[in-house]
Amino acid sequence: MKAGVVHCRCSKCYSVPARKRVRKRSSGITLLSLPEEVLLCVLQYLSAEDLLSIRAVHSQLRDIVDNHSSVWARVSFRDTWPSPNTLWLFERAADKGNFEAAVKLGIAYLYNEGPLLSDEGRADVCGRKASHFFSLAESLRSLTADPFIWVFIRPPWSPTGSCCKAVVFDHLKAECANNMERRGPLLHCLAKVLQLFEDDEKRSEAISMLEESSQAGCLQSSYLLWQHSRKAAIADPGRYLQCVRTLRDYAGKGCWEAQLSLAKVCSSGNPLGLESKACSDLVAQLFSSCNPASRPSSQEILKQGIKDSMRYILVDWLVEVTTMKDFTSQTLHVTVGCVDRYLTLRSVPKARLQLLGIACMVICTRYISKEILTIREAVWLTDNTYKYEDLVRMMGEVISVLEGNIRSPTLLDYGEVLLSLLPLERRTTHLFSYICELSLLYSALATPPPAKLACAALLLTRALHHYAPLWPTLLADYTGFSKQDIVPLSVLLYVKCFSQDVPKDYRHVSLTGVKQRFEDEAYHHISKDKVMDFKELCQILEIPEVVPQMEPPSPTGQPADIHTFLASPSSDSKKRRDDSMQAHRGSFVATPTAELSNQEEKLLGDILDWSLDTSCSGYEGDREEESEGEREDDCSMISIKLDPLTDAGERGEHCRALSSDEDSFCEARREVNKDSQGQEPVSLSKDLHSSGYSSVQSLRQKAA
Repeated sequence: MKAGVVHCRCSKCYSVPARKRVRKRSSGITLLSLPEEVLLCVLQYLSAEDLLSIRAVHSQLRDIVDNHSSVWARVSFRDTWPSPNTLWLFERAADKGNFEAAVKLGIAYLYNEGPLLSDEGRADVCGRKASHFFSLAESLRSLTADPFIWVFIRPPWSPTGSCCKAVVFDHLKAECANNMERRGPLLHCLAKVLQLFEDDEKRSEAISMLEESSQAGCLQSSYLLWQHSRKAAIADPGRYLQCVRTLRDYAGKGCWEAQLSLAKVCSSGNPLGLESKACSDLVAQLFSSCNPASRPSSQEILKQGIKDSMRYILVDWLVEVTTMKDFTSQTLHVTVGCVDRYLTLRSVPKARLQLLGIACMVICTRYISKEILTIREAVWLTDNTYKYEDLVRMMGEVISVLEGNIRSPTLLDYGEVLLSLLPLERRTTHLFSYICELSLLYSALATPPPAKLACAALLLTRALHHYAPLWPTLLADYTGFSKQDIVPLSVLLYVKCFSQDVPKDYRHVSLTGVKQRFEDEAYHHISKDKVMDFKELCQILEIPEVVPQMEPPSPTGQPADIHTFLASPSSDSKKRRDDSMQAHRGSFVATPTAELSNQEEKLLGDILDWSLDTSCSGYEGDREEESEGEREDDCSMISIKLDPLTDAGERGEHCRALSSDEDSFCEARREVNKDSQGQEPVSLSKDLHSSGYSSVQSLRQKAA
């Protein structure tokens, strides 16, 4: 036998040296070795693109993906949008219970942004599809959640031609008669829409819808009916007592608006005839129920390169927009709250931070204000840094990430309870509001619960205006907070709002939007008052004079970064409003405050030189049925650059089609693949460093 030759496996013939023996590998553990329950947990956190990729790996994975609705219900569509090539994927996920897919499809069809449909009968087709997916999205939420889809179909409606919002309204109304399961929240949404019309007949119909919605179990409709009947019940003590008892029932069921109203009623009196201790405990329960665990930390808000200074600049700009458009402070507080909650859940590149802020304001004005911020105005307010489709899609991202929860109790809500308990003088009330708005600028003050922060702001207000006692026993009993509990937070408020230097932008201009807002005569010029020094405050609070050591929020390192992440049409002419705010506002407001016809818009556009395309973003400032071709004629105030990877002639394909070599598993996908033969497959992924979904980047080159 020759050396090194193997003849058999017996011990006599097996002469292969030990170092050359091939050992049989033990079978390894792979992904397929995991139990199916574990695999489902893994697959539920994949993106839609990754889910299709892993489905093509093995037949076992394909069967799991195809046969389990929970996978599709949890799959992520982050930074992706429905397009002709991906509609099948979004629709499949939506039908399986995916809230994000349903919301984005509803908004996409409402504004015709993504799915390309022919112009003929487009409003009817889009309206029917939008109503289906909006209704589906509402049905996927908790029964106690506040219905939200009315925000997108609320007035103003287009006075001429077909209006997609009106079509959605009609289809939802028809669905209420046939779908008893969704009847409650849908009737609530329809009633909210009708309440915004000036027509008495429509408002009367809204009350009838609220009654039907309440009978169907919608708690929010019950509370709105209580608000409607409260005025008539005040004159009759017996009816008013029953009215308050009804309010207490709604508060006990978890309606936070009813809880706030009940706290105000009990703070200003004792209509239920409770003992003093029981009444104070009822209000204190509201303040203690504000769970601090639900509040984001400053570290959670400031992620992925978003610095405290960037957030400060964004909020200061939102304050200017609020002042310019005469929106309420509540609108501002809810907007900033939405921004912070979004930043806690999703990372945002600094190039899209302003887009997030203005998208949240567009949504919140529609939820709170009678006058809305239209998409066209919002685009202009960013100096056209973003386009119509960028803003529409960011609105979809915000709603899907926040799961439709737009409104939550704010600092002002708890402040109203405190002021009803112990009213202040008018000037002191303005100082309290001033401190509340200043607190929005700092991410460190977004962490404390709003109930406790409202108490700290009230304590600081009373100290600055020399109220005695600083924190009466009445406040301690009704809030559950002692003076010692809130003094540290009051000191933090003072240091942040009055002691630190005001940050400056890239032009070295101080960011004093809140201060300028409260220099107006309507606020008694309260921000011009001299604030006591820290030493005197410590003496009043009876604490040692120890200033907390904190990093200043002032941006000092890279002013160019600040320049590129925030743009405003008024940035070249921004001036301090030393005179009356109203006088300056006259020249500051360059966007329309009313809904205009096309002819009026064209005339005003020639006179005021808005440099805006009158058809770029929606009917009469928000024309959802605008065609794709019309939006291409956008005249921008700034130069833009298209990413070389994007074909400028194919604006309609904002989200790229999914591609796969495997056989399709649904008819819709086969049709898409058939129609798209010969086209280059593209990816769902987006450039997160661009200013939006389309590859548009602002190249504003202005001298600092």
